[in-house]
Amino acid sequence: MYNMDAYLKTLTSNAVKLTKKIRKNLDSKYEKEKLDGLKRLIAMISKGRDVSEFFPDVVKNVASTSLEVRKLVYIYILRYAEQEQDLALLSINTFQKDLSDKNQLIRAMALRVMSGIRVPVISPIVMLGIKKCVTDLSPYVRKIAAHAIPKCYQLDPAQKDALIDIISTMLGDNSTFTIGSVLMAFNQVCPDRLDLIHPQFRKLCMMLGDMDEWGQITAMDLLLRYSRTQFLNPIGKTSALTARAKKEKSVVKSFYSDDDSDVSHHSSNSSDSSSDDENNSVDQDLAFLLKCALPSLQSRNSQVVLSVAKLYTHLAPAEESYKIGRPLIRLLRSHRENQYVVLNNIVAIVSQRPYVFDQFYQYFFVRSTDPVFIRNLKLDILTMIATESNITFILRELQEYVKSSNKDFVTQAIEAIGRCASNIPEMTESCLGGLLKLAYSKSESVVAESVIAIRRLLQQRPDDSIVLITQLAKAIDDITEPLARANIFWLVGQHCSQLPTVAPDVLRKAAKSFCSENEHGKLQILTLGGKLVALEGASSKTINLLFQYVLNMARYDLDYNVRDRARFLRALVYGDQKQLAAGDQDAEAHENGDAKEPSDHMEDMSGFEYSEKGLNLSDHVKAILLSEKPAPIQENPSHGREHYTVGSMSLVLNRVVAGYESLPEWPTVQPDPSQELAVGGGASRYDGQAGTYRGAQTLDKFLESSSEEDTSSSGGETDSDGSEESSEEGSDEGSEENSGGSDDDEKEEGKKGADNHEEEEEEEESDGSGEGSSEEEEEEEAILPAASKRSNGRR
Repeated sequence: MYNMDAYLKTLTSNAVKLTKKIRKNLDSKYEKEKLDGLKRLIAMISKGRDVSEFFPDVVKNVASTSLEVRKLVYIYILRYAEQEQDLALLSINTFQKDLSDKNQLIRAMALRVMSGIRVPVISPIVMLGIKKCVTDLSPYVRKIAAHAIPKCYQLDPAQKDALIDIISTMLGDNSTFTIGSVLMAFNQVCPDRLDLIHPQFRKLCMMLGDMDEWGQITAMDLLLRYSRTQFLNPIGKTSALTARAKKEKSVVKSFYSDDDSDVSHHSSNSSDSSSDDENNSVDQDLAFLLKCALPSLQSRNSQVVLSVAKLYTHLAPAEESYKIGRPLIRLLRSHRENQYVVLNNIVAIVSQRPYVFDQFYQYFFVRSTDPVFIRNLKLDILTMIATESNITFILRELQEYVKSSNKDFVTQAIEAIGRCASNIPEMTESCLGGLLKLAYSKSESVVAESVIAIRRLLQQRPDDSIVLITQLAKAIDDITEPLARANIFWLVGQHCSQLPTVAPDVLRKAAKSFCSENEHGKLQILTLGGKLVALEGASSKTINLLFQYVLNMARYDLDYNVRDRARFLRALVYGDQKQLAAGDQDAEAHENGDAKEPSDHMEDMSGFEYSEKGLNLSDHVKAILLSEKPAPIQENPSHGREHYTVGSMSLVLNRVVAGYESLPEWPTVQPDPSQELAVGGGASRYDGQAGTYRGAQTLDKFLESSSEEDTSSSGGETDSDGSEESSEEGSDEGSEENSGGSDDDEKEEGKKGADNHEEEEEEEESDGSGEGSSEEEEEEEAILPAASKRSNGRR
């Protein structure tokens, strides 16, 4: 037996010795010993131990000449800066000096540590460091500066405007190593300032393929939100049949290719006519984004592939969305966790565009090793992608699943057969024949689910249901599953008018076994008897006696639902004698002139109105019990996932997760870039120095648009701005006031504008529209073309 006191003393002495040794190494003049002491501290930090007591000793080595020592010092300070804020502030000067170090790693780590110190006092210093590193020649340092922007924003939100200016500058960075971090900072600081993306749109699209994986994900998320607000909706312009036709036409299988060759390899070999149709239906910039994102479908990162699938699902037209089929199928070869996420996204895509995966139905066949959550999703997908061309193979596979020993799996397979039959009416007869055979199975769960599936299909085909219902009625003695028997009773009662000989016999058999039925069976037997009595009336004494017997049995049943149903049907079918007598008395009083006023009747019925003769539902018993029931709408078990964005956690969980933001709706009218920029307060796409508008494709188009402005302005009264917008939108009074101004005032205002924009003034003089504006923004708007395409402004 160990002596605990001696053991604790030994541990304490060892800890003291280790502490002394680490302090000695940190205070040593040899870099090797310092490095050994820091490695011990970092190892203890990785194990979760608190080593904050060494903070003063570590800070002394912040200016070490060894690169490895300084790296470890930075890691340690970054970990304990919040706990030792006063001591951390002592090393700020050293970090500022390191921002000018020759080594890019030192510069980057210095800014990283400065931004990681959560002390609001140093936020101006961090801002200065960010501004300095933004213009650094090293892409790595600029990347760290982009990562520091959200940290500075969290530290001091008052710096938001300055940070937005930095982000707008960094969006022009041409390094693919940096741009992903810049977009991440954009999403965290100013996600609504989409006007900053206008001049960089095409550049971001071209840089997609060269970004790192997480940069691609961030960029595609941002470009998706941008596209949903800046372009018109191209989805739905072509039908599913047209999409399938174009899909089959564009896929040209080579000799050495697989049976299901990747259609993305042949997309570039499409005919010129198809590309022209595509350009007519889809905005050029949107088509350019989809084209640039297409190579990323070959990425090894599953999230990158899902991001591209997200773009094509929410942006691409029908004839382009088929390109994401095979890449998503490829992801199903990974671990089951990844399979579950991918299958959930496929369910959401298939619910909107089933033609994308209809040729890949074999990949959704259930394997014996598939867990339950993957098996259920595969069955849902099979039922949704079933078409006339593949339904035979899918039904053949589902019939094999019925032979499984797993009862739950068999039940879901039968339900899937019913959904396939309801989706494709041509296969309903064959599916009904197979389900009827399953109704004679020895498994009670198989029988119950088969009868339920038959009932749902027969409700959709009421004209062809008599033969099948007769066969089910004959097998009522062999079927012992309570749920199956209840569905048969319902079917016979619903079609009792077409079964004059079968329905009474079923009621006779049901009356014998009434006491042994479960709650659902008893309720359906009561409803069956009520329907037969309502149909036959008092002409059939046998049916009335059977129904009276069932009502008397249900009157003393233990289940209150059965007792309530019996009371309701007795009063409905045979009428309430007391109510009838009260109605006769009211009629006699009305004839004698002693009838009550309508207000008295309303008071007697506690505010409910009724006729003077009384309300007798027995007169409408046929309309109530024998009315046609609408066919049920069978929803998919995965219903609701299509409302969420593809690739999101909310789609996987099928509920809204904290932080989820739905995609913005498509604009109904093409947005105007100039108006958006004026509202957003961002930099305009008009280049004042060059005196040109970036939206104009060629100089001829610009001259044509400017000449149109001249003719429109000369034809009517001109405003002080001389622009087409002001002449069209301005009121008559405003135009008269502007035209009534003196020429001297207009010349003075023109001189003020010439001091800031000399080149603009020259162009205004050539166009004759530059007089009468004292504000720079109004001068720029005057030079803008009257109608400019948005796609050109992103080039």
